[in-house]
Amino acid sequence: MSEGTGPPSRALAGDHDELDRWLEEFRAIPPSENDRRCELFDRFATDLRRHIAVEERLLFPRFGEGDVSRRRLVDRMLDEHRRIEEALQRISRRLDEGPASTEDLELELLNVLWPHNVLEEESVYPWFDTHLSREQAREVIQELKTPTPARNEP
Repeated sequence: MSEGTGPPSRALAGDHDELDRWLEEFRAIPPSENDRRCELFDRFATDLRRHIAVEERLLFPRFGEGDVSRRRLVDRMLDEHRRIEEALQRISRRLDEGPASTEDLELELLNVLWPHNVLEEESVYPWFDTHLSREQAREVIQELKTPTPARNEP
């Protein structure tokens, strides 16, 4: 891509890496530090939801267009997004209840999230590098860079 934007696959995979760092940082905080855990998890969940929204609005419709096998893959990824959202909500509810371990729910999230990310990075993102126009790629990259306010912000 021109003007230093780089390929969309790099931006999308880089976003995965950043989200992974947020999640690992959250997982390292003991349950006794619930306020800090809530704050960090909220940031992680907000950024993950932004990432998912970009994929669902700007990328998946293009990827699934006109090809049955790619459409099936989009359906699978949309189902995984739904399962990820459900896991995020369960973790958030438990955190809202006060200091408690969320390890079981974190593992549930990771069991969907990590294979999902690998699938996207290996089978989907490279397609965008060759099938998106420069303008579409710039839009995706810009959306990924746009911060989303956390739920507790005005």
